[in-house]
Amino acid sequence: MSLLRALPAIGLALALTGCGAPLAYSRFVAETPYSTAPLPARAHVFLIAGGSDVANFAAEVAAQRELLRTRGVQADEIACYWAQPTREAFRRDRAQYRRLAAALVDCYPAATAIVREHLARAAASEPPFLYVYVSTHGLSSLLPPDVPKDLLEAPDAAMLDQYALQLAAGPGRGFHPAFLMAARRAGAPTDDLVFSPGMLARALQALPAATPKVVVLQACHAGGFAPALAQVPGLVGLAAARHDRTSFGCDPGPDMTIFGAIYIRLLERRLGEPAALPSLDWHALYKQLQAEVTRAEAAQGATPSLPVLLESAAPEP
Repeated sequence: MSLLRALPAIGLALALTGCGAPLAYSRFVAETPYSTAPLPARAHVFLIAGGSDVANFAAEVAAQRELLRTRGVQADEIACYWAQPTREAFRRDRAQYRRLAAALVDCYPAATAIVREHLARAAASEPPFLYVYVSTHGLSSLLPPDVPKDLLEAPDAAMLDQYALQLAAGPGRGFHPAFLMAARRAGAPTDDLVFSPGMLARALQALPAATPKVVVLQACHAGGFAPALAQVPGLVGLAAARHDRTSFGCDPGPDMTIFGAIYIRLLERRLGEPAALPSLDWHALYKQLQAEVTRAEAAQGATPSLPVLLESAAPEP
């Protein structure tokens, strides 16, 4: 389901519950602050939970960090990011958020500007490889269904009309057009506001061409990132859904998304020690994941998400 189409219902829920929300929410936010520590110099694994309306995105980040640590990746090689939940989200997924609290206390805000800056620092350090996992909501456009004429004709409207992943710790929870436009007019660079295919490709192209890069995007419409990422040398990875399809499990209740749960399980089976992510057989992993996702979605009567293999374009002869 499109997150933009869900905004009226979400907004109404927030308005109805905001004043009466339990104090436990305030305590949870206070006890799980965002990290303000400098990015570790050796960081080259970036685990990002972008959405703020369900706990399953954060659960995928926590599970992968634990898995990678057990396979030899050191704590200072991993950077994690998350978006603190809204009051309504905490109310619906309270038990899961509480279980995750200890795993999130040293994670940075899932804001595009922070992630972009950290990727730039990692690129400057020339790491042995780069791994980026993002689990969140994806949109084919940030423009609302009924676009106000003044917004459509604004000089920076093109910033909104592109594929994007929500990083909800950013301005306007990462996808509200008015907040993003206001930040842009105040001087913020577009690449600090929208987690778009172009932004991610530019960040990855700052690394040496020979550096292996693995990117996994769990989000609706994430396949829309494929053309831009194909221009990044040495890249391989996965997207949870074709550019015109949605992924599933992004609702309160499930511990993880359908794609995320299957991917992490397959990764655990295939990953050796030390964790050499770039040397995995990503084509074989993709085929197995594609088959399992298809079966899981069929069992739920869902429209197939059609996961996508992300890969650099072959060099011209």
